[in-house]
Amino acid sequence: MVTLTGRKFQSIIDTAVAELPNELKTCLEEIDVVVSDIAEKSDLLGTDVEDEIDLLSLLVTIPKSDTYQSDSVLRGQLTIFKMAIEKICVDESEVASQVAITLLEELGYHPSL
Repeated sequence: MVTLTGRKFQSIIDTAVAELPNELKTCLEEIDVVVSDIAEKSDLLGTDVEDEIDLLSLLVTIPKSDTYQSDSVLRGQLTIFKMAIEKICVDESEVASQVAITLLEELGYHPSL
């Protein structure tokens, strides 16, 4: 297990986002990427994950039909759970790899792809 500062972890996410393929970067026009230390129990609903510390990320998208019924623009959210990723990694480079993999996997589910 490795422990990084919040600033270092955010820097790793920023780098991984910058290195995404262009078609996945366009998904981020509708999604905010945020960091949380650990998932909430309610985040586990609909997953096969039993413990909050084991959920690496959570993507919540807003259907386009819902966004156009409102005057404000609703955005989806991709939450990366810092402690869960740190738990399965032994060093900073492994964290960087896991963050990149997690972003690719989650954004691959985006409905605009």
